[in-house]
Order: sequence, then structure tokens, then C-alpha cells
Amino acid sequence: MEERKEETKKGTEGRLVVGMAVAVLVVILCLMLDVRLGVGALVGIVAGSFLRPMLKDLFADEPQEEPEENRFLDTAVLRENFSIPQNLPIPYAVLDIRGRVMMYNEPFAAVFPNSEDAKPVIEVLRKTSGAGEPQRVTVGDRSYKAALNHCDVVDKSGAVGAVLTLIMVDITKTCQLEKELEEQETVVGMILLDNYDDVLDSIDENRLPILSALIDRKFNQLAQSADAVIKKLEKDRYIFLLSKGSLERLKEKKFEPFNEIKEISVGEHIPVTLSMGIGIGGGSLEDAMANAKAAMDLALGRGGDQVLIKDGEKYLFFGGKSGEIHRNARIRARVKADALMELMGDASDILVMGHKNADLDSLGACIGICAMAKSIGKKCNIVMDKVSVGVKRLCDKMDESGKFGGVIVDGVDAMRMVNDKTLLVIVDTHRESMVDSRQVLMAAKKIVVFDHHRKSTDFIEQAVLIYHEPYASSTSELITEMIQHMDKKVKLHQIEADALLAGITVDTKNFCVKTGAMTFESAAFLRRNGADSIRVRLLFQNDMDAYKAKATAVRDAELFRDHIAISVCPSDVENSTLTAAQAADDLMNVTGIQASFVCCKVDDTVYISARSFGEINVQRVMEKLGGGGHLTVSGAQLTDCTVEEAKEKVRAAIEEYLEEEA
Repeated sequence: MEERKEETKKGTEGRLVVGMAVAVLVVILCLMLDVRLGVGALVGIVAGSFLRPMLKDLFADEPQEEPEENRFLDTAVLRENFSIPQNLPIPYAVLDIRGRVMMYNEPFAAVFPNSEDAKPVIEVLRKTSGAGEPQRVTVGDRSYKAALNHCDVVDKSGAVGAVLTLIMVDITKTCQLEKELEEQETVVGMILLDNYDDVLDSIDENRLPILSALIDRKFNQLAQSADAVIKKLEKDRYIFLLSKGSLERLKEKKFEPFNEIKEISVGEHIPVTLSMGIGIGGGSLEDAMANAKAAMDLALGRGGDQVLIKDGEKYLFFGGKSGEIHRNARIRARVKADALMELMGDASDILVMGHKNADLDSLGACIGICAMAKSIGKKCNIVMDKVSVGVKRLCDKMDESGKFGGVIVDGVDAMRMVNDKTLLVIVDTHRESMVDSRQVLMAAKKIVVFDHHRKSTDFIEQAVLIYHEPYASSTSELITEMIQHMDKKVKLHQIEADALLAGITVDTKNFCVKTGAMTFESAAFLRRNGADSIRVRLLFQNDMDAYKAKATAVRDAELFRDHIAISVCPSDVENSTLTAAQAADDLMNVTGIQASFVCCKVDDTVYISARSFGEINVQRVMEKLGGGGHLTVSGAQLTDCTVEEAKEKVRAAIEEYLEEEA
């Protein structure tokens, strides 16, 4: 380093001598040509020699960083100026600024016998660890908390070199203890025999104690095998406690041991099905119990016969292959109707709102609520931002009747009507993301929800009254049930009866899907109140282009996994989404088809209609794409993607579902 400085000094002196010689030569030549020119050159040279230092300081550039060869990073200089702490029991190493290992201690050599083996760890730390921030890394079967620190080293001459220091702390035992502690965390589960009353009706009374004893025995055996504790609370309700590790083992088996309950037989009776809600509370039993209750409510809202786990805001579903359970419909309808009429009586005005892109079930239910409000002299408006093609004919009929002037308002007008005493009724959806106007939903203080879709995780929680029955064919059926069982008689106009019947008809596919005794009773009630099936059928008529589009979707369907049909419906026809749904229904008429999925793009959104006969739970498939619905009828909406991309997402969701069911 000293030799280099000496050479630099000599070079500067040589340049100075040469410069003076050139200046003298220039002055002599100028004097030979002209005395005045020579004097001027001499004065200029003398002035320049005096001004040069000042100009140099004034216009000097920022100090340049020393070139790479002036920065000492070689091992010899580093060892002379930097020493590794002695007797340090943890792995420690010094690296150059490029991440190459230069010095290390014995514990580091024990972890990495070859320093090149440390490259993957170093690269991870250089990307994620800054300013000594520790990161968890794994080397073989050991876990370490490692960190990189930047250090500057100064040698005797004052030159500065940058290095990195690597520190590693073995935390393998700590990780093992954390895992064991997490596995030992207590989770709470609730079990409900969701068709217990139906089983009782199907079995001889003298065999009932035998069935009950067999169920209790089976639960105790399952609890013993899972290291759990189970306690019977009521005739059809149980509570059990188990560790998180035992829960993970049950999840790996897809909760198959609980399917053994269905195999219990004491003669001819309906198989016993159960719903289970499991809550994980993050260390708090109170939170775990609250999560278990929420999971149980959601499991029942999805039709029962399934296991649902709630871990914080995350839900996991298992089972759900059976149809919805019908539970005391008449009593519930009467109770809900009384509660609704009381809320309506206290309200200043009433707003009723369905889901986006309203269908006949959504609008029919809205009209039914308006009829109930009118019977007690309350003003009621339907919130609908856009009249979709599917309900345009019904809206035209409403205008022609002259009895619904100004009833339908958009979201902006509805916001002006909302006050603290406004009652908002949501029909045919229970999801915040699906309502026609979220602004109106957020502004309302009192909310009522009526829906028949299997429950999703983003349901409207702030409702003061919820009538959610997934057994029902349609929301129009639920509203009709309440109208039948109201203490105050509701006189339905012809259009109102037609609208409710149309809602039932569209969701049951002409009374072929999800029909029960209450479905036909509701239809009979509407028929007695002026509904006409011919007028209803006219609401479903398609033009020739739509009919051809449906035929094209059926013709171009592709088979996936040999028994699943996937197709695309042309979008250049009126009400293409309804046409896609009809195409999905028609594909189910093909022999061997277990499920059908038809895509249709409208503007920037791809709508997907899914159908099945129950062997494939299309609701769970659609939930993976952000949609939902029922076991056999479901749908989803995808934005910012092409139809081909939507088809690929459908295939991926089907594959994921089939892997879960395998």
C-alpha cells in the first residue's frame, strides 16, 4: 500500500516538470513572433498557476469510491484486521459481500463440513434477512434461527472493506416443543343426529332403546380410539373434546369412522346421519366453543350430514353428500312469519332486495314480501339496479297491471329512503357479496334474511331475523309458506301469485328437482289464489336464437373424466346466462353424465352453471371458484378471464374435489 502511494507521488512530480517545460517553450516562441504576444502568454500562464488550486476545489466532483482492487477482501488482510470470537458455541462465519465464506468456527464446520453446502442457506438469508433480522432455516433434520449482519472493517492504512457475518442458533428442540404443544391443544366438537326424529318415526318403539344404546356405544368406541372425551347432552346432541393432533389424524381419514354410525341397523329404519361442528380456538377453550357452535350452524345450514371445522376465519368441509334435512317446516314458517310481521309493524318503511342479476325466484320472493307488507298497510319497495333479461317479462306484466307503479327503485334512490327505522329484507341470498346493492345493506340498521341456498362462509351476520332452510326448493316457497301460516290473511293479486309460482317453477326445473311435500302444497295454495301455470310458462319462453344457442352448447359439450360434461354457451343471444343454465339441465339427460358445467361470458364476467344428480356435490366444486348453491344445482361467476381459462379453472376445481373425495 505504501509503495503504491510512493509511485503515485513520483508520477505527479513528473507531470509537473513536463508541464513547466512546455510553458517556458510556449513563452519563448511567442516572444520570437511578437513581444506583446509573449508577455500576454507569460501573464496567462502565471495567472493560471495561481487560480488552478482554487478552481480545482470549486469544481471538484464528489469523491469517487475506491476501485475494487483498493478494497481489501482477501483472507490474509481480513484475518489480520478481523478476528472470530473465541469459544463461541454457535455456528459463526464471515463472508465477503458476494456471500462467499471466508472464515468460520468449528460449530459452523460441524453443520457444513464443506463450506459450499452453506450456499442455499446464505442465498435465502440474503433475500429475506436484512439488518440482522433472524429467519428460520432448515439444514437436514435440524432447524436454526439464522441472521446476516453487515460489518465494515478498517485496516491500518484507513481503507474500508465490507463483510457479512452469519450467526446460527439451533432451535430444533424449541420447534419440537412448539409442535407438541400445538398437537396437544384442546379442540371442541359438537355432534347432532340431524335426522333423529325421522329415524324415530321409522322404527318400532320397542327397538328405540337398542338403537340409542348402539349409537352411544359406537360414539364411545370412536372417542376411545381418537383419545377423545365424549358426553351426551340430549337425546340427539353430544359434545366431545380431543387434541389437535388427534383431529389431524381424523382429517387424514376423512372422518370415515363417523360414517360407521350410518351402518347401525336394528331393523328397517332410515339410516342415521349426523352433523359435526369442530372449533379450534387458538389456545382458548371459550373461542374454541364459539367456533364449534358457528361451525355447527353452518353445517346445518348446508344441509347436514357433514363435518365442518372452523379454525379462526378458515373453514374446512368434509362429507355433505346427502340431501337437505326437512325439519318442522310448518312450525318454523309460522314462527318466522309472526316475527317478520312484528318487525314490519315497527318499521317506518320496508325495502326488499334480492341478488345481482335477479331471477324469477328472487323477484317472486320480493313481490311476496311486498304483498305481506301491503296487508298491514306498510309501504314496500323492491331494490333492483338493473332489470335482467330473465325477469323482464315479469316486470313488463307488473307495469301492465298498473298496481306496481314506482315499486322498483335502484340503489341510489333506495339510499335516500334508508333511515334508522327502515327494515331491509334480503331474499334468495345470504351472502354479502351477492346482494344487489351492498351500499344499501351497509346503511340499513335492521336486516332480515330469507334464503334456501346451502350456507356459505360469507353470510350476513348482522341480520336480526334469519329464515334459512336449505331443504326448501326456492325462496318463493319459503315466502309462500309464511303467507299461508300468517294470522292476518294476505290477499294475493293474480300477478303476485304468478310471480311466486314462477319462482318455485324455475328453481325446481318444472317440479323435477328438490321438490318436497311443502313444494306441492305451496303450489296448490298459489293455484287457489289465482296463479295460472300457462301464464307462468309464458314467462319462460325463449326466442329461436336462444334455443339454437342451447342446442349448440349441448352439441359441443366435452367429456371430462368420462362422466362430466363441460361446455360453453354462445353469449350473443338474449339472456345467455339463463340459456346456459338450461343447457346444463339438458346435458343431465344424457346417459352416463353425472355432472354438467356450462360457461357463458357476459361483458367481463364468465357465468358457470353446474348441475348433478347428487353423486358429485357441485356446490363444493363451485365454492372452490367463489360460488355456491346446492348439492345438485350450483353456480359461480369469474371475472377478468376468458372462457377457456374458466374451463381450465373448472377442471382444476373438479380434480381437487375428486382428490378430496378419494
